[in-house]
Amino acid sequence: MFAVLGDIQFEVVGSPEGYESAEGYDYPEQRVIENKPRLQWVGDELERLNFELMWHASFTSPAEQLAVLRATAAQHLALPLVFGDGEFRGFFVIESIKVKSQQLSASGAPIAIKVALSLKEWIADSGLLSSALSLAAISPLGITNTSVGNADVVTQGVSALLSVPTATGASGPNLEASDVPTTVIVRSAAR
Repeated sequence: MFAVLGDIQFEVVGSPEGYESAEGYDYPEQRVIENKPRLQWVGDELERLNFELMWHASFTSPAEQLAVLRATAAQHLALPLVFGDGEFRGFFVIESIKVKSQQLSASGAPIAIKVALSLKEWIADSGLLSSALSLAAISPLGITNTSVGNADVVTQGVSALLSVPTATGASGPNLEASDVPTTVIVRSAAR
């Protein structure tokens, strides 16, 4: 898993093809009589994230994935964004979805589509944030919750994907395409 936005998972295989982050800083001009204007920093702008996703029928159902993404956007909610390494990036809203069909079947059903997903940072009021989603409820990749009796036990683990040995026998957190032997790749039923 590359990242999770709310309940939407961005998988490593098939997408994303690109990721871009933009931060800005606001400096309006203050006019000065008979001189050049001065700049005054008034604050940071909200972060914007852009993902380029590729959905192909050989890995998933592009139409279903797009429908889920559009339904999530229609809820107009700020969603937590967590990357596969466990990094919580904050809350983001879906700002735009742009779709480009790459391949279509004879009936017009999408075989491959590219989706440009734009997210915009959402800053919560500190009172709202304390009553919102607890970060403890988000389990990063490789950490599993198990129940022993009536108690939940959090155990550290390594993702099965990261523990696949490479051709040289080494494994680690730097996953490369050649690290996963083709014999362990399994296509699941379309979601």
